[in-house]
Amino acid sequence: MNLEGLWQANKKRFLFVLLLTTVAMLIDTGSQYFLTPAYNYLKKMNFMSFLFFIIIALSCDLVRVFLFSISDYQYTKQIQGYIHEIRKQITQNIYQKGNHKVATVQNDLNENLNQLNQRYALQLKQLYQFILGILFSIAVLFTFDWRLVILTLGLTVVSLIIPKIFKQAISNATFNVTKKNEKLLDTIEKWTRGLDELRRYASLAIFHRSFDKATLDLKNAKLKDDRIGNLADAVNSVVNVISQTLILLLSIYLYVKGQIVFGAIITTANFAGTIMNGMQYVVNAQNQINSSKKLREEMLKLVKQNDETKSTNSNDAFDTLAVNNLAISFPNGESIAYPNFVVKKGEKVLLTGDSGTGKSTLFKLILGQLKPSKGEITFKNNQKVVEPDLGKIGYIAQDNTLFPDTIENNITMFNSKLNPNVEKEIKDVDLEKDIAKFPAGVNTMVDLDQDNLSGGQKQKVVLARARVHNSQLLLIDEGTSAIDSQATEEILKKLLQSDQTIIMIAHNFSQKLINLFDRQIKLGKSEVNGNEL
Repeated sequence: MNLEGLWQANKKRFLFVLLLTTVAMLIDTGSQYFLTPAYNYLKKMNFMSFLFFIIIALSCDLVRVFLFSISDYQYTKQIQGYIHEIRKQITQNIYQKGNHKVATVQNDLNENLNQLNQRYALQLKQLYQFILGILFSIAVLFTFDWRLVILTLGLTVVSLIIPKIFKQAISNATFNVTKKNEKLLDTIEKWTRGLDELRRYASLAIFHRSFDKATLDLKNAKLKDDRIGNLADAVNSVVNVISQTLILLLSIYLYVKGQIVFGAIITTANFAGTIMNGMQYVVNAQNQINSSKKLREEMLKLVKQNDETKSTNSNDAFDTLAVNNLAISFPNGESIAYPNFVVKKGEKVLLTGDSGTGKSTLFKLILGQLKPSKGEITFKNNQKVVEPDLGKIGYIAQDNTLFPDTIENNITMFNSKLNPNVEKEIKDVDLEKDIAKFPAGVNTMVDLDQDNLSGGQKQKVVLARARVHNSQLLLIDEGTSAIDSQATEEILKKLLQSDQTIIMIAHNFSQKLINLFDRQIKLGKSEVNGNEL
């Protein structure tokens, strides 16, 4: 989030807000200025003239309130429009890049944007508003006596120095709050995911301890943020009181010397209050804006990532997939090494091996979801290295992802152009009989809460999805584990007749099913062998 982006959201509305705010502050200054002749007439016991100027001042206040209400409403629309655009860019980045933690996404799209709204966007308008008030008040003081202006400017310089003392500390404290909040959300996600298991083994204590630790860290971060902010505000307040007192004493001295009128003493105090209180608000707004610096930089990185485009070839532009000296290490010290092998375009490869040999991990490496500690996976076309769009590789994971929409839309992934092909793919994955049991057929809504599809039916829907999109490279991780053996055989026969390059992970396949593939690669913990069938 930055000023340029706020301006670009709607330029005409932004200018309208500036105009309304400027006029409102001029009228506010006028309402205070009219008190000078009012108090002069009061001193002369001319109550009618006094009342006349008081009514003018009150009328100005009413107009000011009306204009501020309109400008605040329009500025809120400006901010929300900008925030909507930021959310759109961040979600597009999430969609394109993938591999984002749920807690981090929630924090970025909600808490962080709320923080920026409060600590940056709203503060910008406040900053502009009070700077105008200060400038207009200084202009009026010039009409009274130039020495009032000199003293005010001198005290203003002192006030401006103060925020620099606290700038870095406030910024670090606020950024720490956002990180601790993100950690709390991450803790909630991870521990609630295994809540049933914790109940089963009566492990309530560790559940509470984990939450208490994350909550305490967030609490301490917020307390530190408030403590530094309150200290900065206290120092500003002391300077403000001293400054107003000095200005009031100077105005009394000038009146005694006959250099300003009586009414100017009172209005000078008002304008001094506007200046010094305005300076305090300016300092506070500066502190708030400064505190959002690191967070704004983080959010700007997310938005810029979406703008960075990388030239890629479509995933049908390769004829070989090669694994060379590939290995990956994990934080717990374990590592997996893979042998060198090549998969040709159109090949049907069965990937087997014991648990822990890295079969699913290999798929994540191919998809770019994990980074290898050494080695590489290369796609080549006519001996030339190409870079396919990894996001378009067909992938059927162990945990099937379905959406709360119709079965048809779950197959086509909301691409209506593919609807005519759905019926054929339903037959090919042996889903036709299952669909017939639902009154609404393919228009049956998938109920994720009531779980109205069995495990096998879910796998068939995902298999149909992979087929209807006809990805040239299809990775299947235990894609038929919940389907009976007879149906699995029929599905595989049709699936393996396609032109797609298919790599499939499976356990306990019969020799008959294994023979359907061109080749089997069996991974072992010490070595991996690639054997032609």
